[in-house]
Amino acid sequence: MSIRLNGTPASPGVSIGPAFLLNVEEIRVKKKTLGSVEEVEIELERFSNALTETRGELEQISDQISDIIEGQQLIEVHILLLNDPFIITEVQNRIRNEKVSAEYAVSRVLYDVLERFNSIKDPYLRSRAVDVRDVGRRVMASLLGTEQEALSNLNSPVVLVSRDLDPSQTAGLSRRQLLGIATDLGGSTSHTAILARSMGIPAVVALNDVAEYAVPGQIVIIDGIHGDVILDPDDDELQYYSELKKRYNVAEAEIALNADTPAATADGKPVELSANIEFSQEADQVHRFGGHGIGLFRTEFIRLLSPEVEDDEEVHYRAYRHVLETLNPEPVIIRTLDLGGDKFLDSIPTVEKNPFLGWRGIRICLDHPEKFTRQLRALLRAAKHGNAKIMLPMITGYEQVVQVRVMLENIAAELDREMIPRGDIPPLGIMIETPAAVLAIDTLLPYTDFVSIGSNDLTQYTLAVDRGSQYVSKLFDSMHPAVIRQIDIVARKCREVGQWVGICGQMASAPLAVPLLLGCGLNELSVPLTLIPDVKEMISVIRMSEAFALAEKSLTMKSSEEIRKSVLNYVESRYPEIILDEIHRERTDRGN
Repeated sequence: MSIRLNGTPASPGVSIGPAFLLNVEEIRVKKKTLGSVEEVEIELERFSNALTETRGELEQISDQISDIIEGQQLIEVHILLLNDPFIITEVQNRIRNEKVSAEYAVSRVLYDVLERFNSIKDPYLRSRAVDVRDVGRRVMASLLGTEQEALSNLNSPVVLVSRDLDPSQTAGLSRRQLLGIATDLGGSTSHTAILARSMGIPAVVALNDVAEYAVPGQIVIIDGIHGDVILDPDDDELQYYSELKKRYNVAEAEIALNADTPAATADGKPVELSANIEFSQEADQVHRFGGHGIGLFRTEFIRLLSPEVEDDEEVHYRAYRHVLETLNPEPVIIRTLDLGGDKFLDSIPTVEKNPFLGWRGIRICLDHPEKFTRQLRALLRAAKHGNAKIMLPMITGYEQVVQVRVMLENIAAELDREMIPRGDIPPLGIMIETPAAVLAIDTLLPYTDFVSIGSNDLTQYTLAVDRGSQYVSKLFDSMHPAVIRQIDIVARKCREVGQWVGICGQMASAPLAVPLLLGCGLNELSVPLTLIPDVKEMISVIRMSEAFALAEKSLTMKSSEEIRKSVLNYVESRYPEIILDEIHRERTDRGN
C-alpha cells in the first residue's frame, strides 16, 4: 500500500525513481588505542591524507557549480574551516598524546568544537556550527567511507531521501546522480531548497517522516509542484504521475519555441508576465522561459546563503547591477530585505513567540537604518544600469513609506557629495500583505508609485493560518472569499487612481486563479521562472469579458469550494490539458 506525504515544494518538477537513503546523523566510532610510535605516525598520515582528499573534493564541487555564485561562496567557507590550524593541531595532539585512531580523534575534536558553538550567544556565530559539522563529516567520510561515497559512485540516478542535507552535500550533488530530493527537515529558504532550484532538481522538504517510512530501493514519486511525495505508489499513481512528468517535460521542451511569444489573452489583451527570482544569475534565464522583466527579486537570499556579505555594499551592488543590465530596458522590481517570520535573522537576534506577527520586513529595516542604508546605497548606484523599481515589504502605514523616501533622498545627496555615480531615485512601491494594508489602501496610494499583492502572506494573515503549521496548514486557501474580495478591493482602488498593480505570490501561478486575477483587473502576474510557460498558456485561452464576469460572480460566493468549482468549469471547457493535475485534485478532494 502506498504512503503519501505532503511537505513544502522546494523545487518544481516531477521525478520517479528508486530511493537512496542518506544517513547524515553524527558518525560515531569506537575508541581504538594505538600500540606503537609507528602506528601513531600512520594515523597522522591518514589524517593528513583525509584533509588533502577533502580539500580536493570541495574544490571539485566548486568547479562543478561555477555558475552558482552562492554555492561557491558556501564551499569557500568550508575550505577555510578545513584549513583552520587550531582544529588541525587539536586532532594531531589527540592522536599523539592519547594514542588513538585518526577517526576517533576527529570525532572527539568535532564534538568539543560543536559544544563550544552551541554555547555561543550570538545567533549568527552559533548558526555556523552547521558548516563545522559538515566539514567534519567530510573528513570522517574520507577516513571511514560512508553512504556519501556510495552515492557518488552510483551507476544510475536515484531519489535522495534523508532527514536533512548539509549545505555542501547539496552543493556537491549533480543532476547525473539525482532524480529528486525528499527531506524531513528544511524549508523554502533552506540550503537544500535554494540549491535544488538552482540545479533544476525536483525537491520537497519539511516532510517530517519520509526518512522513517522510506525503504532503500523502493519506488518514490517526487511532485515538486504541489509538495507531494509518494512511497511505493500503486499502478494508478504511477500512471498519473508518469503522464504529469511527460507533460512537464514537454512543456520544458517547448519553452524555447514559445519564449518570444508575448503573453496575451485569447481576445488580444496583453498581460505582463514577469519572473520571481532569488539569485542574480536567474536573470539570465528570464527570456529563455518567456518572461518579461522581474516582478519580485527577493534580495534577502543574497544574505541568507552568505550572511557574511550582509554589510558588503559592493556584493549587493554587483547583484542588482547584473540583473538590471541583463534585462534592460525591462522593469526589475527589487524588494528590500524581507527578514523575520520564517527567514532567520542571524546578526539581528530576536526571540518571539509569534514571529510572523512581530519584527519583520520593513520594521526591521527601519529599526536598523545603518544596515538598510547600505542596501539602499547599492540600489541607487545600480539604478543607473537599468529600469529599477524598489518595493517595500510588510507595509501597514503610509509613515513607513515616507521614512524610506526621506532615506532615499538623503542617500542620493550623500552619493552626490562623494561623487559616486548613481541613477535617479527609482519608483517606490509597496507589497500588500495584510488586511490592514487592504483596508487602508486609499491612505497608502498617494505615497506610492505602484502596488504588488503578496498573496501568500495576505492569505495567511486574512485567515489567521500559519501555512507552516502541521495543524492548520490545510486551512490555507487563497481562493477563500475573504482573500478574493480583498484582491478585488486593491485592484479597484488602484484603477480609480490609475496606479499599476500586480501580484507576486504563489496564487499568481495557480491555473485556477489566473482567470480570477485577470478578471479583477491586475496589470501583472509574477511567477517562478519554470512556471512562466504554463501561466502564459493559461492566459492565452482566457477572454477578458468572461474573466470579468467570472471575477464579479466570485464576489457573491460564500466558499472557496464554490469559487473553485466555478472557475474549474470555465477553464476545463477552454483548455482541459493544462490543468489535468488540478482537475485530478478537485475530484480526489470531492471523493474524500
